[in-house]
Amino acid sequence: MKRKISIKHPDKVNPWVRRSIDLIHNTNYFDKILEIYPLQISAPVRLDEAIRRKIIMAHQSRNTGLLLALLKDITKFPYDEPIWYILKNVQGCFEKNPKQIERIAKTLYEMTAEETVIRIESAPKLNTQIGPMFNNWIRKNFNLLKLPEFQKSRKGIHILDSTEEEGKSFMNDMLRQNLYKRPDLVVKVKSLYIIGEAKWIGQPGGNQGKQVQEVLQFCKNQRGDVIRIGIIDGFPWAVFNTKGNFINDKEAVTVQESEYDIISALLLSDYLNEFTH
Repeated sequence: MKRKISIKHPDKVNPWVRRSIDLIHNTNYFDKILEIYPLQISAPVRLDEAIRRKIIMAHQSRNTGLLLALLKDITKFPYDEPIWYILKNVQGCFEKNPKQIERIAKTLYEMTAEETVIRIESAPKLNTQIGPMFNNWIRKNFNLLKLPEFQKSRKGIHILDSTEEEGKSFMNDMLRQNLYKRPDLVVKVKSLYIIGEAKWIGQPGGNQGKQVQEVLQFCKNQRGDVIRIGIIDGFPWAVFNTKGNFINDKEAVTVQESEYDIISALLLSDYLNEFTH
């Protein structure tokens, strides 16, 4: 993606974007971000030894009925099968769709029996664990208030401590924000409300690119006196690749050229404190 703003002219870049870029290129950013995103892969979950043996024997003997019956009782499937959950949880689907069962069995038999078990026992993908990390960090490092006290507060910095539904209702009914879910960040600084969406972006493209666009669209839809911000960490703050050339992936360019306040979570305290003066 062609850049419209030269990164060499910082006066044309949002100051919070500029500070976030500086973190990744001039500090031990990824060491620091571990405080917020620990990025530790969970340990593999071992199957009961008896179940493990039964799966291996059913697989090796091509006993599809027994193999799938065993797999139906396990939360994790050996591969990302789009209709497995439906087949095993919706009445009649398993029995009435023999072609789908045959297709799934064929895929399973393209693996070895041992590989099938290893995939079931493997640790969950890291990106499935990242979601709660930002929220956990917020709860540990900021002052939380339940909704009644949150609304009454007029001094300091406070984070809304609420359920998903309660937070969403407050956003839409009281603050008129027209949101489909509770934002990752709902904060009140003195009498000012600030809400934000937080994302970890590890690489360009695919679903990661969609998440960047979600944050930018969230910021674009400013409503009333409520300030919307984006809290992004990872790849979008990178400017130069290892060869010293500009990184021109859409995820990096659109974030770095954004007119909105998009910041690294490492700068969140500094950002909020700006509104206390």
